[in-house]
Amino acid sequence: MRAILETERLLLRPMELGDAEAMFRNWASDPEVTKYLMWNPHPDISMTEYVLGRFEEEYKDPKTVRFGIVEKKSGELFGCIDVVRYVGDIPEIGYCSSRRFWGNGYMTEAAGKVIEYLKEIGHKKVIISAQVENIASNRVIQKLGLVFKRQEEITLALKNNKVVTVNIYEKTL
Repeated sequence: MRAILETERLLLRPMELGDAEAMFRNWASDPEVTKYLMWNPHPDISMTEYVLGRFEEEYKDPKTVRFGIVEKKSGELFGCIDVVRYVGDIPEIGYCSSRRFWGNGYMTEAAGKVIEYLKEIGHKKVIISAQVENIASNRVIQKLGLVFKRQEEITLALKNNKVVTVNIYEKTL
């Protein structure tokens, strides 16, 4: 799905191959940003270009919900938010952003808008999970009004099968 969403400070838009440099520089290559993600930092921009090429293909599927996050003031693409998977028919949201943009409420603003959008297109619930140690992400989720449901251990295949504990939150829309 290729919708465009807008908040007071952000533009949420589909990502494209031309975003490779900004994505690589701002978050995909940063080990601190990817520390709690399911994937490792990109070693070079060709990996980012490959991922964006896959995104282009995935946008053809109407169930794909993925946005690049752009700060309106600067016009800079600094993050990504998307439905990373469906648990049954419940969308699970994932997100990441450049460290330079942390701590100013942008992710809460972006995720809130995506949750509104998911409700508009007919979803009744949403899930977000975060590793227990990722204090900032757990705070974002709680600010969004999601309710803690349980903890689970999951295996991160792309991170040498590392086992981590995640908090799983849910919200009825």
